[in-house]
Amino acid sequence: MTCDEFMERIDRFLSRDTGRDLSQRLASHAAGCRSCGPIWERAVAITDVIVGESQNELAAAAIASARNRLRAACAAKGRPAVRFTRVDTPIGAVGIGLSDRGVCDVSLGGLTLSEYRGRLARRAPEVWQDDRALDHVARELGAYFKGKLRAFSVPVDLRGVSPFTSRVLQTARNIPFGCSISYGALAAQMGVPNASRAVGGALGRNPVPIIIPCHRVIAQGGGLGGYTGGLDTKRALLRLEGLSDESHC
Repeated sequence: MTCDEFMERIDRFLSRDTGRDLSQRLASHAAGCRSCGPIWERAVAITDVIVGESQNELAAAAIASARNRLRAACAAKGRPAVRFTRVDTPIGAVGIGLSDRGVCDVSLGGLTLSEYRGRLARRAPEVWQDDRALDHVARELGAYFKGKLRAFSVPVDLRGVSPFTSRVLQTARNIPFGCSISYGALAAQMGVPNASRAVGGALGRNPVPIIIPCHRVIAQGGGLGGYTGGLDTKRALLRLEGLSDESHC
């Protein structure tokens, strides 16, 4: 078992959705891993409290304390707890994930709530629906699709991407509403004019599309290029902003 597999399965252990075999595999990996060992100890502490104590105020406080320590340990590895919601938009249902630092996931493609939770749980130690916590993000997204918002103000959490990808995404976030730019031009802005292919790859790993508008980056000559949400979605977003497939600033 790798560290990534361990982190993907620890959420199931906490929800007591594991058989003895998987629990033993988790314990075996943790015993030989300096990084995952402390996380396993905290996870076991949580389940021990749940099983061994009656549900009174003392037990609730112990569970909360153990969970907080687990969250901190996982966040230090770049895997924070995530709250999520699902918003209906003109391009279909959009899933939004929120960490302690900001929006960490925007998923296109019409996932159900159950499917979206499962997707987030593969990378986060704890996942739960919290529509109220994400109300401000949902309102900004709704305003964008109504043509009333040109720039998102919500913070984003890019801990899960490489430094180069983060740099590309931060640069792309500054592309104004209603403008498009080629992959090569974006690479040139970053001072790496020969890295247009690498820039395209980084944009394809954008965890928060729309909020970071990678749809505004198109191919040289005006072609659409690629888009993780599909070219129909990219075309719809560009047209929402008043752009045809070939237009630039």
